[in-house]
Amino acid sequence: MNEEDLRKFIDFTKTLLNKLQGNKKYDWFFDSFNVQIVNSFFQNGNNTNILDKFKSITKYDIDRIKAYLIFIDKRALNYGKVFYQMISDDNLKFELIKDFKEMKIALINDDIIEFGRRLSLQIENIFNFSLKQLDVHNLILNNLPHYRAVQPEWAKKPFDFHRYFFKHDNATNQDEPKELSYVSFKTKSLFLSIEFNFKINVKALDDIYFLRNKGSHRDQLSVQEKQNLERIISDFDKNYSKYYEVLFNIVNGIPNIINDAYKPH
Repeated sequence: MNEEDLRKFIDFTKTLLNKLQGNKKYDWFFDSFNVQIVNSFFQNGNNTNILDKFKSITKYDIDRIKAYLIFIDKRALNYGKVFYQMISDDNLKFELIKDFKEMKIALINDDIIEFGRRLSLQIENIFNFSLKQLDVHNLILNNLPHYRAVQPEWAKKPFDFHRYFFKHDNATNQDEPKELSYVSFKTKSLFLSIEFNFKINVKALDDIYFLRNKGSHRDQLSVQEKQNLERIISDFDKNYSKYYEVLFNIVNGIPNIINDAYKPH
């Protein structure tokens, strides 16, 4: 084994340890690593056969872990391919499958924040694609009285979607379309659920959005936000099915992302 191979092994080991760190499922691995590597090689002064021992570990331990990680990766990817097989646009499908795979891997690793982030990316990609397919700005302008006062049965007050999808330009004194990236996640979900008449678990969707926006900034959270994050994490096992159901209902409730072959006739 030459120097380059050993350096690659070191880089791989560092990446692997960082990926597994904090996951209780792999506590056995760290215990074994400490006993067989750290304690054996570096705390007893017996370093004469280090190279041979590293070769042995590479063959019997690291290769097995690499195979396991590849297996997890492929299985998560295949789940995504099945889940999104009905998506009509190839570019959208590619992005959705990619994030679905990372979402499933985050779930295996008990990384709830990354799970929420990847889930929200899928939802927003679906929302943006659907709104573009609708040509939402022209849709609103062509039926302005309706979209200025959309009144679902469950809402106390009507929604003025023109206000949310347009902004006033003081220089021209005209209402200009907002880029979809500047339209809120909640507005997009409201508009599409009303337009296509499907239901979303608002509480679960709020949790998903919170994980995306707040979960990775724990040191900047207010007391109330920290409590909300702790609630989401502590209740995750019982609420996971609700988060998955949100994605399922969105995919099956928005018809203009679906290939015609999968639509009911």
